[in-house]
Amino acid sequence: MAAPGVNTERAASRSRAAWLAALSAAALAASLLVSGCGGGAPGTSATRPPVATPTPTTTVDLRLPLNAYLPTPEEQATGEYLIYRVEQHCMRGYGFRHLPHLSSDYIGTTVATWREYESRRYGISERTIAARRGYHLGEATAETRAPQAATTLSVPERRVLSGQEPNGQKLTTPVRNKDVPDGGCAGLADRTVHGDRTAEVQRGYDLVARLRGEAFDRSRSDPRVAAVNRRWSSCMRGKGLTYRDPDAAIEDARWDLLSAGPSPAEVAVATADISCKLRTNVLGVNFAVETGYENAAIDAHARELAKTRDHKASEAERLPGLMRKYDRAPQPS
Repeated sequence: MAAPGVNTERAASRSRAAWLAALSAAALAASLLVSGCGGGAPGTSATRPPVATPTPTTTVDLRLPLNAYLPTPEEQATGEYLIYRVEQHCMRGYGFRHLPHLSSDYIGTTVATWREYESRRYGISERTIAARRGYHLGEATAETRAPQAATTLSVPERRVLSGQEPNGQKLTTPVRNKDVPDGGCAGLADRTVHGDRTAEVQRGYDLVARLRGEAFDRSRSDPRVAAVNRRWSSCMRGKGLTYRDPDAAIEDARWDLLSAGPSPAEVAVATADISCKLRTNVLGVNFAVETGYENAAIDAHARELAKTRDHKASEAERLPGLMRKYDRAPQPS
């Protein structure tokens, strides 16, 4: 889930707040993206009609064009879950009870986390959440989703999981009279779920990440976004609140976003924030502008992206079969 499109001042303030880090994950996904672009031209594509500006009430269900080249939230969550399951089955073969609390609930929790991130792509956008939590993340979203910390593993478990000795050298000796797969159980799990991710395939995914980051960066400095932010700021002044843009409201020093819950003042500002976003269509303008930049990037990299989309589709096709095979805890030997 690097935060595309934030300047040094904003990045510094975001380091103090858990959900601002989450917003970074949303903007990159998957938490996911880096800045810098492989060559998409600025502005909207000359080969496409202008992007229509929608009037959404949340960003959760909006899909940017480059999302077509990435796993859906459900696919991403299922793939992560299956990697853990394959690791678990592999580790059982060496006598280790790995990830004892893993369950398929992981998929639903991960998708819910993604939805909260996406609802905050351009700042908070869900009125009911703001009225309950202000700018705070939900408890499940703020917590780690990993089912087991690596630091809890014993040295023998780490050797089998990673396929490496403690000094980083490749593990070459059998464990309990059984060879360890290349890259350990983690490497086996990755190959099982993702297939043969060649260097070309990885470059494709890296390209998507770079293009998404660059489109986000450009949209942040676009005059259309600046104009809608000014309208939002004027709306907030009408409510007795002075902020230059939605980010400034989030970054108000009065909010302790790492605390257990919001203050009444935070809730009041957050709900006013969303009211003004909906009145001035901050969400729709941001989405339309970013969509235009992504369309231009897709046109500039159509051939490379087509290969990435094909590989993404082949990975998605394998998931149901892998779920049938691995969606259960391994039985003791």
